[in-house]
Amino acid sequence: MINICLYGASGKMGKAVISAAEVNNSVNINNFIVREKSDNLNKDVGDFHFGILSENKFESYPSKDFDLIIDFATRDDVEKRVEAYKTIKKPLIFCSSGLDESQMMNVKELSNDFPVFIAENTSILMSLMKEAVIKTKKILDKRNYSLSINEGHHKDKLDIPSGTALMLCNALKINPETVNSIREGDNESFHEVTFSTDYGDQLQIKHSGERKVYAVEVLNIAKWFYQKPKNLYYMQTLIEDLHE
Repeated sequence: MINICLYGASGKMGKAVISAAEVNNSVNINNFIVREKSDNLNKDVGDFHFGILSENKFESYPSKDFDLIIDFATRDDVEKRVEAYKTIKKPLIFCSSGLDESQMMNVKELSNDFPVFIAENTSILMSLMKEAVIKTKKILDKRNYSLSINEGHHKDKLDIPSGTALMLCNALKINPETVNSIREGDNESFHEVTFSTDYGDQLQIKHSGERKVYAVEVLNIAKWFYQKPKNLYYMQTLIEDLHE
């Protein structure tokens, strides 16, 4: 059994991860972490998310021993979290998005002391989509074409464009300001890359999923990542290890 410390436990993705863990016999969430100034601090986790009292409370710092951290918190107070991780020194799966270059570098540097897995999107299918659009662009670079990215998330998502959209922009070497972002609804998200030739040919590559997808996948990552040696890991690392 892998004991997990969940940062961002009161958020919507936190709820999804907690639900996914309840039906997964390989993992157990035993620390539910929120910001020090969160209105949800010390509230009952089960009552807050599901209307059923539990023995777990939202805390600002881990109180029980655990094996690894999953961070689905927002970018708020990320500097404080990084400092906490330096003290805790446990393997970290970092899924927060919207960080600037300096903040992300601070997260990456943690891998000098313990294993760090960076996953702005935990879906393997999203990673395969990234590979597909990179290969497509390499082929089309010898032709005249246009390229666009559309992405959509729930109405409460803070970062625009999303971290995944920025990842695609970086991979495709395009300006993030050209991304069309939609913020509506409550659950499903999508990322779509469209290639269009100047003579009317068009290819759309799209990935969509609900929170449950990313919650189940991050627990799959945890099982693979558990007890890995000190290093910096990405989704591509996992794919190459398991599927190639």
